[in-house]
Amino acid sequence: MLDALNAIFIAANIAAQTLNVVARADEDILIQKDVKVYAVSMTEQAPMWTDKCKYEGVMVEYARDWEEEQLSTGVILAPEPDKPIGYALILTKERCPEKEERAILNVGDSPSSPFFGRKHVLREGNPVDTRDFESMKEEYRPKWMPQVLRTIEAEAPNNPAAQHFLDEMRTRTAAAGVEAPLQAEPNPEEPNPTNAEPAQPLAEAEPAERAAEN
Repeated sequence: MLDALNAIFIAANIAAQTLNVVARADEDILIQKDVKVYAVSMTEQAPMWTDKCKYEGVMVEYARDWEEEQLSTGVILAPEPDKPIGYALILTKERCPEKEERAILNVGDSPSSPFFGRKHVLREGNPVDTRDFESMKEEYRPKWMPQVLRTIEAEAPNNPAAQHFLDEMRTRTAAAGVEAPLQAEPNPEEPNPTNAEPAQPLAEAEPAERAAEN
């Protein structure tokens, strides 16, 4: 888990910043049993007559594993880590006409409706608003990020989309020629890691839209 978080923060630091992107899904992504990480391809939402950028990344199921205050009542809601509430989106690549491919790190999410079942992670044409992760103040960064990275890391051995994401983050880190000093937030369900050994540097990898469905 430490390696995954270290890689994501370094990847954010060295990625080209694309501050705000509204992207639309290129195709339907059906929910699959026992799968939490999905590859996604998207196209920039822009006027019809313009050349549009293309994006790649992953969408990851998440639950609210943090306390949350209801602004209207002041009531503090307890975490519900076993109740999925949507899919996080992490875009990692941008391809624009007549420009070189860029590494980016934009984040957004597609929440689920509390009133209807959901059969798709995302429907073709659905837009998701995303923001550049590095440009966001820490207090505004998505609270699901540590959980989503744990999910990606756990699924990687049997999920090509998750493994590709980890490989890409580690390749970026290795290419930067730096070590990641940041610490991950502990999983509340795991033992206190205070006495754990420090995380080792990442090994070099081998080459290798907010609408919810009702």
